[in-house]
Amino acid sequence: MIALHKLPKPQVLADNEVAWTHAIVSKIAAGDQPTKTEKSRYRHPQIKAVLVNETHGKCAYCESKLLHIHHGDVEHIYPKSLDPARTLEWENLTLACEVCNQNKSDHDPFLKHVIDPYNVDPAQHLLFTGSLIFPRGTVEGESTRTLLDLNRGELAERRKEHLEKIMSIVGTIMRNDLPIAVRRALFGDLAQKEAGPSGAYSAMTKAVIMQITPSLPDDVIC
Repeated sequence: MIALHKLPKPQVLADNEVAWTHAIVSKIAAGDQPTKTEKSRYRHPQIKAVLVNETHGKCAYCESKLLHIHHGDVEHIYPKSLDPARTLEWENLTLACEVCNQNKSDHDPFLKHVIDPYNVDPAQHLLFTGSLIFPRGTVEGESTRTLLDLNRGELAERRKEHLEKIMSIVGTIMRNDLPIAVRRALFGDLAQKEAGPSGAYSAMTKAVIMQITPSLPDDVIC
């Protein structure tokens, strides 16, 4: 999980949020059920496109590249079942994989201490050792890891496979028989692409870089 930043609200939501929200809330208040269309307008293609952009095409929680594993669900950070008035609130929407979405379910993130990556830096609460994620001695870290099951088997295996790829690159960077310019270019590519916000499991890759940096010549990491 990495820190995320909200992009400007999509125009279709800016134009329709008040009316769409009123349609839902007013029916519920009258004891009626909103239609399927009314309840699912937050999935509008323009809304989802911006969410894909701001999450770098990854699950906001486990950092899996969604196009690799799943189409991605528009996720309500605070469950819409607990507060229907927030169904279309822009700051309450993100993107999640199917499993993280199901694990989070209708849990109140405030009561359960689930990290909101838009408002809290996950690095303050979670850390990586190899391909496994651990709490950094905080309730938020422990609760988030446990509730979302961030070390679940399939996810940990995908991270392990990615870590092996990263360590192969690291092995080349560490080779003293290669020109410094080559090692510097590989290190720069690793830091910018794999550890950048668009990289799959970038928080894990950042942890690897922090571990190897002290062992590298200054000419490689500059």
